[in-house]
Amino acid sequence: MTWRSAEFVALDFESTGMNPARDEVIQVGLVPLRGERAVLGGAWASWVRPTRPFQGASVAIHGLSAERLQDAPDVLEVRGSLAAHLNGRVMIAHYAELERGFLKRWGMKPPPTVDTLMLALALDGHLKGGQTTQTARRDAYTLTALARRFGVSVYGEHDALADALITAQVFLVIATELERKGRASTVKEFTRLSGYGGGWLGLFG
Repeated sequence: MTWRSAEFVALDFESTGMNPARDEVIQVGLVPLRGERAVLGGAWASWVRPTRPFQGASVAIHGLSAERLQDAPDVLEVRGSLAAHLNGRVMIAHYAELERGFLKRWGMKPPPTVDTLMLALALDGHLKGGQTTQTARRDAYTLTALARRFGVSVYGEHDALADALITAQVFLVIATELERKGRASTVKEFTRLSGYGGGWLGLFG
């Protein structure tokens, strides 16, 4: 299946930390893509009520506290809605291991995944045989850095819906460039470059 004919969804979690085994998701944001365009009418976001207070460093990043989120839906409520949005779609995330880790923590099987970080490294020749070449500057491959490089507007950093929309736009630029250079044009090729090949994508070639 070519990427232009596929159904994607760009997903971002805001969390209390970077360890899915220990930390908690406090906001979910997503934007569906149909082939080469984002479907803004299908965008969705939700706060998530944490089960315990979280550290001051997280408060500084998000401007949120556990007390302010006490009226938000709990994980069980959010998980059901999220599953419906992910069903049958290929997930796009930036540094997707984090989103995949939190999905597993919530008891959800991660869908086939495309990682904009890995695709950017591949585009620049920093990915060989599925491994990074260690020649890339880490700060050049943050979501914000890639957005500015590709002319994507950056707004609402550390807001899950804003970051999902930025991820969607960065993906569209990278996918177009990879296709133009003859490096990848199918969903299966993108997932393999991202390190998540296989699964039901094998049906499409």
